[in-house]
Amino acid sequence: VYCMTKHAIEGLTKAMAVELAPLGIRVNAVAPTFIETPMTRPMLDDPDFHAFVERMIPLGHVGQVADVVAGVLFLASPQAAMITGDSLKIDGGWTAQ
Repeated sequence: VYCMTKHAIEGLTKAMAVELAPLGIRVNAVAPTFIETPMTRPMLDDPDFHAFVERMIPLGHVGQVADVVAGVLFLASPQAAMITGDSLKIDGGWTAQ
């Protein structure tokens, strides 16, 4: 189900971007990997799991909330004026492998 919902978000983002572009509205998604939060803390407290996650991320470390915030701020900024219908992966290279 998780994988299906990720693909649904990608499709919805693209459809809404096309539909709302004539109104000057940009639509993008943010797709983070493991981010250190209270929800992920119990999993990341397991040293073996934490080491596995860090091995899977080419940049070699678990993401922080500030990493996601920076991506969202970029997408909302004038510098992203021509970006719509896209999904910003904030995953340290995990999905690039």
